[in-house]
Amino acid sequence: MDDVIILYRQIRTGSKQDIPDMLGVDQDANVCIIEMKNNEVSEDILPQVLGYAMWAETNPDSIKAIWLESKNKPDDIQIDWDSIQVRVIVIAPSFKSNVLKMTSKIGYPVDLVQIQRFIFETDEFVLVETIEDSFSRKPGVTTTLQDWTWEYYYENHSKEATDQFKKTVEALDAFAKEKGWNLPYNLNKYYTGFKFTNKVVFDVCWSGISTWDLRIKIPEEIAANFIGEKWNYQRYDSQFKQAYFRTKSGKFEELREMDDFLVLAYKRISGFNK
Repeated sequence: MDDVIILYRQIRTGSKQDIPDMLGVDQDANVCIIEMKNNEVSEDILPQVLGYAMWAETNPDSIKAIWLESKNKPDDIQIDWDSIQVRVIVIAPSFKSNVLKMTSKIGYPVDLVQIQRFIFETDEFVLVETIEDSFSRKPGVTTTLQDWTWEYYYENHSKEATDQFKKTVEALDAFAKEKGWNLPYNLNKYYTGFKFTNKVVFDVCWSGISTWDLRIKIPEEIAANFIGEKWNYQRYDSQFKQAYFRTKSGKFEELREMDDFLVLAYKRISGFNK
């Protein structure tokens, strides 16, 4: 799960029997409740993870304390402590079919991640698959999720920078469609990401009121050797495994120099070799 940073393991929720396996945060600044099982999972898991999610949502001070104490917290993520958003991730070797149908009923986004191991002679293979993505919104009685728009960007960033940011997003969208990739993008408070299922492949992010970067999920050793005519390599985020690039002009530039990186990122995240 390249989009999730683990902050803490074995969190105490007030009862010794109610301990989620791990607590993390993703690139959308969601607090991630992660539960791991060794056997096939039935619908009995849902009340358990619902309790964890409700605990996290109603105890932001406890989550914040864990965040502040964690040595792994990413510098680029800013959590809204007045309105934290919770994502549930369940990891198991398999899931009963009714679990998939019922995940949308608990009122929180749920990822079911299936991990299977195969052994052939002396080789071992691990298959990791997200078998369902149910990003349903919370009911109206809880905190409403914010819809981020271009208007929000224009109100909080300079018009010229937002224009250039938007051109870059549109160019990335055109590139993905030309390749036949199913990578819808969505606007967030600090970035606009292109996702394969729930995983960010690349995005355009705000680094200031009038500055922005292109972030691509590629290995550091490849990104660090880049020397471009119109683009510069800025730095590498080892936690989220992504490289930062910025145009030398500070304005929109053609993506030609980034093409190979975008293709590599797509192959790595999607598993498709095309």
